[in-house]
Amino acid sequence: MTKSNNRDDVSLVSKAKKELSKLYSEVNKHDEYYYREHNPKIPDNEYDDLRRSILKIEANFPSLVLATSPSLRVGAEPSEKFGKVKHSLPMLSIQNAKNREEVVSWNDGIKNFLMINDNTVIEYVAEPKIDGLSASLLYENGELTVAATRGNGLFGEDITENIKTIKGVPLTIDKKRAPKVLEIRGEVYMSHDNFYSLNKIQVEQGKEPFKNPRNAAAGSLKQLDSKETSKRSLEFFAYAWGDSSSLPYDNHYDLINFFKDLGFPINKNFGIFKTIDDLIIFYNDILEKRPDLGYDIDGIVYKLNRLDLRERLQSTEHHPRWAIAHKFPAERAVTKIIDVEIQVGRTGVLTPVARLQPIAIGGALISNASLHNFEEVSRKDIRIGDMVWVQRAGDVIPQVIKVIKEKRLKNIEPIVPPVNCPVCGAKAEKDLILSGNIEKEEKYIRCTGGLTCSAQAIERIKHFVSKGAFDIEGLGQKQIDDYFAEKIIESPVDIFYIERRYKDNPPSFWRYTSGSPNKIGTIKDSALKLFKSINSKKEIELDRFLFSLGIRHLGLTSAGLLAGHYKSIEKMLDIFSADNSIDALSDILSLDGVGKKVAISIMDFFLNLESRNLIYDLIKSGVIIKNFDREIKDTKISNKTVLITGSLESMSRAEAKVKIEILGAKLSSSLSKKTNFLIAGSKPTLSKIEKAKDFGIKIFSEEEWNTFISE
Repeated sequence: MTKSNNRDDVSLVSKAKKELSKLYSEVNKHDEYYYREHNPKIPDNEYDDLRRSILKIEANFPSLVLATSPSLRVGAEPSEKFGKVKHSLPMLSIQNAKNREEVVSWNDGIKNFLMINDNTVIEYVAEPKIDGLSASLLYENGELTVAATRGNGLFGEDITENIKTIKGVPLTIDKKRAPKVLEIRGEVYMSHDNFYSLNKIQVEQGKEPFKNPRNAAAGSLKQLDSKETSKRSLEFFAYAWGDSSSLPYDNHYDLINFFKDLGFPINKNFGIFKTIDDLIIFYNDILEKRPDLGYDIDGIVYKLNRLDLRERLQSTEHHPRWAIAHKFPAERAVTKIIDVEIQVGRTGVLTPVARLQPIAIGGALISNASLHNFEEVSRKDIRIGDMVWVQRAGDVIPQVIKVIKEKRLKNIEPIVPPVNCPVCGAKAEKDLILSGNIEKEEKYIRCTGGLTCSAQAIERIKHFVSKGAFDIEGLGQKQIDDYFAEKIIESPVDIFYIERRYKDNPPSFWRYTSGSPNKIGTIKDSALKLFKSINSKKEIELDRFLFSLGIRHLGLTSAGLLAGHYKSIEKMLDIFSADNSIDALSDILSLDGVGKKVAISIMDFFLNLESRNLIYDLIKSGVIIKNFDREIKDTKISNKTVLITGSLESMSRAEAKVKIEILGAKLSSSLSKKTNFLIAGSKPTLSKIEKAKDFGIKIFSEEEWNTFISE
């Protein structure tokens, strides 16, 4: 019986590991879309569900948590276009609640952590969650000296000159009243009126309109020329603080009003409350007013008012424990499906996209919606000509939620999945995947044309130059489409020979992108700018290079794991060979966070002669793939393991765990020879104490431990 249970446990852990790897990859991909490209692909509620799934698995299987887990990360790496700014205190994200029950659960957790009974009144502050970009403004002796984006939470982008163009941001504050050092944190956003005005100008100038106010605010704030930012009518709300030499109040409410007195704009929909019921009333009130606010919000943020309680609660690596965002439901509207088109992705997936009768939802004009796959189309019985409910959540490409069948006209035919690729004409079919011990068809239809399909080739080039890969400025979607049509860039390798081709025939080379082939000066300037961008990105880290190759199922997280394990591309080319395929596959599968599907895909890629030649040709073109070299930091208390037995009197076990982790140690749930310290509270398990003595583990009473860690 014991052996059977052990087998069950191993199987359960294995399944959890695979699911976690899949979730890591999915969340990392969507983090790149949201934080780096400011162009999210799924609604907030779907993204939040992915993160909840990660947290649930990690809570049940703590040994599977990787250092690269999205639960330990905030935002995305700052862009190389701007100088980096190190945040004196991390700019964390915020945990989300999708309903009242989750808000109550958060509140109960706080009370348990702080050992506060239900009769004790806790004050909260609440305000709308602005859908913009977080920014940090540092004032020294009353003057604005540095402004930065959130970035990855530790480092942000230097946007000082651009922030100074926002009329609501004071360049100086009263240095007699303000602390000598004061870091104000808040949100940069664009109002609906300014968004519509900007898009009108974009269209008049023949430029692509922005998708939504957040996208417009991001593009405006990150202009390399601050004069351009000044034309975009951005606005700012202050809602928090970071580093400060001193604070004149011990609670959030008074501090925010103090910031207002110093000249910072704050949200007028801001209040102080004493019960969860009061918070929910405020939530519903703002939800009702949402359409008339004039700017985008996606929920209400609740925070503990008292700073001393926040200090005790501390933060995880991802979010503060003393705050939560109660998210709004997705916005919906009814419109008509005019047509359904098929897009071909870089891995050959055929994705149906609904073309809609344009309709305004939440400040954006919606004209298309993802239908995901043809199984989804069949399940929802979506047809051309149908009236449908369309949902827009988190300013993303909308989704068709439901067909209004009572409004369906007669003789509307069902949508039939294609049997051929609409671009190259190759056969379209579903791959077989292994589910347990059974082979079944996957839900996606793929073009079998491979790189002979121009759509796949183009999408792979776009992926190659994207943010998480080579990140080459000046090679956007339109430019790549043009270059591919002119047969200038037909593979990633061509990018690094583009300067040589230009020098052979500059005017004709740029005729279709310049707007006028006679403006040779303009042509030359744009060419030199692109060459400089390409040459600056010829040196690349191994993990980003692996990601750039577009290997199926391989995300940035898995690419990082591979890079950390194999260290160099030369070693990978040597190991992943036909003579060594079985051992190589076994070696990949030994890595935590890399599942069988990803491992097989990596093997298939490296065993393919065309793929190997692509790597060799890129190296020959001048690309330098840097070996993986991670700096490992060590401290006096790193890698120590602590176990608590019995009850603690001075704090809850949760608060003790936080203090232990702040000191760089790990709180264990079981005793072993690897345990370094045992804390014996009241009514400890005597067998654990005896076992700890046998192992030679240092044993502390609660009082002794508190003295020890405070020394």
